[in-house]
Amino acid sequence: MKKPTNKYLKFTSVAFQMMFIIAGASLLGMYLDRINDSGKIYTIILSLLGVFSGMYLVIKEAIDMTKN
Repeated sequence: MKKPTNKYLKFTSVAFQMMFIIAGASLLGMYLDRINDSGKIYTIILSLLGVFSGMYLVIKEAIDMTKN
C-alpha cells in the first residue's frame, strides 16, 4: 500500500528546487562575466532564465497536483 504524499511537503521541495535553479544560474552567470569581462550581461540573462525555469517547474507541479 502506497502512502499518499503531503501536498505541502511537495510544494516545499519545489520551492527548494526553484531556489537552487535560480542560485545556480546566477552563479554561473557571475562566473562567465568574470571570465569574459563582459559587465553583468551573463548574470542578468542566466538569472532571468533561472527564474523562468523555476516558475515553469512550479506551474507544472501545480497543474499535476490539480489533476490528482
